[in-house]
Order: sequence, then C-alpha cells, then structure tokens
Amino acid sequence: MKAFAVALVINAIVVPAAAAQPALQKTIRFDDIAPAGMVLLQCWNAIGIDRQERVYIGFTGRRADGREDFAVFRYDPATGSRRLLGSFMDASQAAGNLEPGEEIPKGHTHLVALEGRIYMGSQGFHDFKRRINALSGYRGSHLYAWDTETEVLEDLSRGLPGGVVTRHSGLIALAAVPGRSMLAALEHPSSNIVLFDTSAVRGAIRVQQIVPGIPWREGNPLSREIVATKQGRIYTYRGSEEPRHRARRYAIWVHDLASGENRPTPHSASGGFWNGQSGTRDGETIFLSTVNGELYRLDTASGRFTHLGHLLPKPEVEAGARINQLYGITLSADETRIYAVPRRNRSRESNLYAYEIATGTVTLAGKLEPALYAGSHVRDSRGNLYLGRFGTERASQGNAGLAILTPR
Repeated sequence: MKAFAVALVINAIVVPAAAAQPALQKTIRFDDIAPAGMVLLQCWNAIGIDRQERVYIGFTGRRADGREDFAVFRYDPATGSRRLLGSFMDASQAAGNLEPGEEIPKGHTHLVALEGRIYMGSQGFHDFKRRINALSGYRGSHLYAWDTETEVLEDLSRGLPGGVVTRHSGLIALAAVPGRSMLAALEHPSSNIVLFDTSAVRGAIRVQQIVPGIPWREGNPLSREIVATKQGRIYTYRGSEEPRHRARRYAIWVHDLASGENRPTPHSASGGFWNGQSGTRDGETIFLSTVNGELYRLDTASGRFTHLGHLLPKPEVEAGARINQLYGITLSADETRIYAVPRRNRSRESNLYAYEIATGTVTLAGKLEPALYAGSHVRDSRGNLYLGRFGTERASQGNAGLAILTPR
C-alpha cells in the first residue's frame, strides 16, 4: 500500500436515511518528523485530545539501533500543523532515568488529558497472555506527561523508588477519575490498580495506592480498559482474547474508593476482554466493547452492566459473521450512536459500523482503507472522529498514521 496524506475516497454504502454515513476523510502521517532513524509501526489505543482540540497520538517504533521506542506526536486540526513531542526513551534519558539497554516499546494506554497535562503509561515489553516467568527481565513501568504549559515531555517516574512506577511490569490502561485529581492505571499482567495523585507540583507525581487486582490465571489476560466513574468506583475485567473462547464469561470487578474494597460484582461479560470505552458527557453512562465485538452499557449510578449485543448488523450475525478483533469505540457528537471499525472472522476488510443507541440497530456505514484502527472516544466539537491506523489488509504493522473520520 502506498503512503498517503491527502483525502481518500471510499466506496459509499447505501444505508437507511436515519443512519450515519461517516467517511474516511484523510490520514495524517508523521514519518517525516519522527525521531531520526525511527520507523513507526503500531498504535494501540494511544490517542487523546486536549481542551484546545489538539489530537495526541503515539506509535511503537523501531530506532536506528534496533531498539523499540514509543514516539508521541500532536496534530492540530485547526491549522493542520504536526509536531513531534518526543519519545519515551529520550524523555527518560533526559531525566537520567534510562538504564543501559532498556527498551520501552509500548505506550498502550489512552493519552489522558487532565489539568493541563497529557498523561501516558508505558511497558517495556509487548504482551503477556500466557506464562509470565520472563517478567524479571524487564525493569518496570514509567508514567509520562506532556505538559501543555512548559511544552516538555517528562518522565514523572524519575522521582519514584527505582525510577519506575511498578517493578517488572507495565501499565496497560489509564483513566482520569472524574471530579478528582487522580489517575487510575491497570498494571500488566497483575491487574493491580495503581492510583496516582496528580495534585503535586508540576513535574512530579505520587503513587497514592496500589490495589491488588483480579488474580492472574494463564490464558485469561487483563483488559485494555480501566473504567472510572464519577461515583468513585473503578471497574476492571479479564477475558480471553481468542475468538474461539468468545462464549466464556468472567466476573466484572469493582474497587470502591470510599470503602477501599475491591471485589467481584454480580455482573459478568463475555466476548473477550474489554478493548474500548466511550462515555456520555454527563458521566451517567459508559459504553464498553470487547475485543471480540460485544457491546455493554454501564449505568454509573447503579453500577449495572447491560449487554447490548454484537457490533454487526443482524443479517450478518444471522449469516454467521462475527467480530474477531475490535480496538475501540466512539460515541457520536450527539451521543445517539456508537462507531466501530472491527475485523470480522470472514474478511480482512475494514468496515465502519454505526450502532443506533435508541433502537439497537447496527448499520454498515462505509468501507475504509484496509488497516487496523485503534482508539476510543477521541472526537472534536465538529464531530470528527480520530483513530490510530496502521498495517494493511494482511500486515499488522507499518503504514502508521492518524485517521480522521468525518460524519456527513
């Protein structure tokens, strides 16, 4: 596939007039401003937006010396400007907090905007879904922040014991706790909840508490989402990623900040681990998707989870189609529908679907450039949706960029 940075034309799909018809408008590339010698490869959920509606995105890349690093960029839709903000390894090196030979290939968390900073977590390995006996070979997790005031990418872990947040593990998910100066992170692979106090002086961070999480079990990896509500409850979940295990059910857990208790809820879910979330502006409802395409609704007041179905049109489901890979969901600007770009079991196409919340109807909204699309809940006031995209019809890395979907 050829690289591109101009508007793309997609094949329109005729859908009912009430359905949304977003189109892939363009993909923004950053190869020409990447760190010298770095090849951008993948983006797993690492995308966010600030109050000025500037979009932040990070990519795992391979440096000229062969080590893997994570580069962070900013795109301003108002001006079209692109900027390299730095890389994890370079930020740690500048802080005197990079050990010889240390690699930091993954920034797997959302890029979370809170109180003038864009926060992001790291891990020094790619994944642990099976045996975890190699963890001791990895240094540990870092927490980084782009400070919108000083315009510096900082390694906030430098002042913590050992220079890391957690030893021999990673941070795979990150969320701001509504109404508090607090971040909640999910430690990989332990599923421990790491609570950060962000009210310290700029350039510093404090680990307030590490809450023991859902016990590890081989083949039952933790989710790529941690869910924090305005009621002070934090939800976590595990579930197999394998499509053949999509029917397996696992308990949803909740940590109550007031009581300090972390326990299973009466609710469970299936369809693999959580891999996308998008909430309403009032904080009353949070939608969650699983890697194998199931959609759930959380009523934050009651703590009740409701299964809303499979994120494909009913005729496709009845014909045997299923989602194998889904890496994010985003509510529309008017909060009436949910967008998703899954990979189906019978196709390597990248189709855009719209779930109508009022009716539960799923419609095919358009055919996109074949690639993997990842990220949740990044949209601007004009309704444009932003996703990390990478890979091709058959490859799972390379051709990395920022995809912009514009409802019409």
